[in-house]
Amino acid sequence: MASIFSTPHPEKCPQCGSGLVHLEWRERVNTQEIHDLWRCFNCKSEFVTAATPDEREPSVVEITKPFFTSLIV
Repeated sequence: MASIFSTPHPEKCPQCGSGLVHLEWRERVNTQEIHDLWRCFNCKSEFVTAATPDEREPSVVEITKPFFTSLIV
């Protein structure tokens, strides 16, 4: 499984325009927004991008159903 640090990305440094940036930190702010902290290898600046996740969050029923069987016989 690839880590989020090695995935290709379209981000460029807003300070120097370099494409040599890496994802330093990813934080889910709420269910609809993720903030990424990027660091530039060229000028050492940091910048934050905001994104919305493509996938939907699984419901509690979808998570627990495989683990709990029906007690009704």
